Amino acid sequence: MPELLRKSYRDQLVTWIGKTCHFQLLYKISRDGCSAPTFHQKCDGQGATVTVLYNTNKTIYGGYLSQSWNSDGEYIYDSSAFLFRLQYNGSSDPLKFPVKNATYAGYGYSSQGPTFGSGHDLHTFSATITRSGKAFSLNGSLSFGHSYNLNGQDANTITNNSLHVTDMEVYRVIDGPGQTVPDLDKPWREHDGWTNETMEALKESLLDYKPMTETNVTAANILLIGQIGAGKSSFFNSVNSIFRGKITSKACSGSFEHSVTTMYRQYKVKDFSKGKFLNFRLCDTRGFEEEFALDAQEISFILDGNIPDRYQFNPLVPFTPDTPGYIKDPNLKDKIHCVAFVIDGSTVDVMSDKVQKRMKDLQVRMNHRGLPQVVFLTKLDKICPDVNDDVKNTFTSTAVCDAVEKVAEVMGLPRAHVLPVKNYESETKLKTTVDILLMQALQRCLDFADDYMDEQLDKMAAEGKNVRAED
Repeated sequence: MPELLRKSYRDQLVTWIGKTCHFQLLYKISRDGCSAPTFHQKCDGQGATVTVLYNTNKTIYGGYLSQSWNSDGEYIYDSSAFLFRLQYNGSSDPLKFPVKNATYAGYGYSSQGPTFGSGHDLHTFSATITRSGKAFSLNGSLSFGHSYNLNGQDANTITNNSLHVTDMEVYRVIDGPGQTVPDLDKPWREHDGWTNETMEALKESLLDYKPMTETNVTAANILLIGQIGAGKSSFFNSVNSIFRGKITSKACSGSFEHSVTTMYRQYKVKDFSKGKFLNFRLCDTRGFEEEFALDAQEISFILDGNIPDRYQFNPLVPFTPDTPGYIKDPNLKDKIHCVAFVIDGSTVDVMSDKVQKRMKDLQVRMNHRGLPQVVFLTKLDKICPDVNDDVKNTFTSTAVCDAVEKVAEVMGLPRAHVLPVKNYESETKLKTTVDILLMQALQRCLDFADDYMDEQLDKMAAEGKNVRAED
């Protein structure tokens, strides 16, 4: 489950704490459950902690204790404690509220979650709270001013008067040699940089790409497959935008209850600056839903090159060899050469067993054909607020790294095959950083497609067959 505390807010907390330190997530109610016994089990005796609440009014607030939480039923003395506000109504607006009565800085009680102050200045919750939809209605209280100096603020200006939260996190505060904040900025994956030069080099590489001459294949076929709303069609639109030089929306995309893709499409990408099509196609098919299973035989027909471009899917009449347009003897040029599963990174932790099973069933068919597979991990801005602020934070974000590892585990693929991407969705102009992520993912697919076609050549040679493909 991704951490929500963005880097800029971590840095602010470090400044207030007054020493070099970093944070280790101990407890998260959306992951561990909102339960006082669970909070104490995970957080008692852990030393200094930061408690952060994210409410439904887009306000972020909480408290810091330099002493450990406990379940003794007594107040916790702490002259270094403070309450804080990091964000108010969606805008960054940090304020610190120092303790004025250190004797009552915290309260350790087995049936209560994190509680600060003698009059329960900030009492998060008691007992166990069940999630309602996407939020938790905490049953604590906001009675600021008893043990902490509010500097003219009140419950409304600190918290937007809400204990209705989407999440609450408790972080352990760690300091000491080798635990400095700069170490956290080390990329978890090697990267060529975010410069215009990197972007132009990637673009030229894709423009120059051609499948191996021996294959007689003019364009590599990359199949995009995944749940509705994950960003399959948006990925094509985003890549198309790069080579069009402006934001485009050729493929129908959006967040709908049912798939907006109703036909099989082999999209070509045209570079409008040079007036030529690139030598790959992004193949889009119907997204699968919780209650809608893709016809496994139809997927096999797509993988094997039997289904023609622009075939209109009909849930009531499956595609068969008798369907008009059926390609009876497909060549290597008709087949899929690489498969990209498009997965919404913000839903990885709540992906149902049913959906996971469907993807694994599809992988069995792909593995049987020796097809290389990658994952396009989308919605990075929802995975990590730091990436939402700046895409350059993708490869230093622990939340994105955790999502990559989780997806790799679920899919049974190497981590290097899970590729974070940011589709163009709310943007109105192209951005170098977004272009770089998209083109790196595409280049990886083409490398794997080349490997697959090379393997097919070897296989055909071993079987004594001629490689033939018509344009």
